Amino acid sequence: MPSSHSSLCRCCLLLWLACLPLLAPAAEKPADEAARLERLRQQIQALRSALNDSRGQQQQLRGQLQQVEKELGRLSRSLARTREDLAARRGSLKRLERERRTLRRRLANQKEALRRQILAAYAMGRQGELKIILNQQDPALIGRALTYYDYFNRARARRIAGIRAGLDELAAVEARIERESRELEALARRRQRQLADKQAHLERRRQVLARLEAEIRTKAQRLARYLEDERRLARLLDQLQEALSDIPPGEGEVRPFAALKGRLGWPTKGRIGARYGQRRMRDSKLKWQGILIRASEGAPVRSIYHGRVAFADWLRGFGLLIIIDHGNGYMSLYAHNQSLYKSVGEWVAAGEVIATVGNSGGRARPGLYFEIRHNGRPTDPLRWCRRR
Repeated sequence: MPSSHSSLCRCCLLLWLACLPLLAPAAEKPADEAARLERLRQQIQALRSALNDSRGQQQQLRGQLQQVEKELGRLSRSLARTREDLAARRGSLKRLERERRTLRRRLANQKEALRRQILAAYAMGRQGELKIILNQQDPALIGRALTYYDYFNRARARRIAGIRAGLDELAAVEARIERESRELEALARRRQRQLADKQAHLERRRQVLARLEAEIRTKAQRLARYLEDERRLARLLDQLQEALSDIPPGEGEVRPFAALKGRLGWPTKGRIGARYGQRRMRDSKLKWQGILIRASEGAPVRSIYHGRVAFADWLRGFGLLIIIDHGNGYMSLYAHNQSLYKSVGEWVAAGEVIATVGNSGGRARPGLYFEIRHNGRPTDPLRWCRRR
């Protein structure tokens, strides 16, 4: 019997040792995922450096454009936060003003009630309780009168205490109003400085764009620039696809991207200014590989589906660009943004705001350039998004 028991223990030990290699990766999974994401960020940084590694006057101007547009994106985010703070402060100030008006009405009513009590007491004479006692013959009536008189005095004392508490509350509300007003003024001054700073950067951007346009004198040069920008994007996507291959999928049950063809939401509101497959220039074979949506500057840009941010930075020809990996080789691209709200590695949900519409990348008018790609190849977004 003991020998069989020891044999069973040895079997359990061997089984446990055999399972150790299977258990170890599960325990190390969060650390492994963090390491993979860090490698992804490093690869993207190296790729970005390689994409920007060219020389000449145009490259210098594009570097200036990149710098000024990224700063404009930061200023736009800061302005948006300031506007939200201003709206919240104004709302709080309005609530406090309403509270102050209510307190003042309540105090006025309490003061009026106290005034009537004091007049009634005065009408009874200055002797008070002594006069009541001397004027009454029946002891029962005297006791009742004294009880009423006591109630009267207590009510008067409560009204006086209520008025004092109301005055204290009103003073506290007025102090809060003063504090909110000062903070509102400080926010308004900050907003003015931000607007002036943004205007200066916009003027600098206009000058850089004018110099860039002067460098591109012919249609052939413009076409060559478009082709080079597309090649840069293709190289970026190839590198991302390779880097993302060992990144684990997210947690939770999510339907495959391919199963939602024709039912995805739109990234922003606006009319279509250029369609997939249309020529970008007359007498050229260069075509749009996505769609251009004319939208208001600062309008929210939303992710069309659940995914992880694979790229969020400035890229020549596309400005502030964000790319979301949806798994199984599917990616969505959102270009020419004013500001980016997400960074590499973050998970986003369908419909979540990831950026705002802008004209970065050298565009004259605000709008969103939107692509959907599968294994690096572009596909018509109109076939994926719901009919308008």
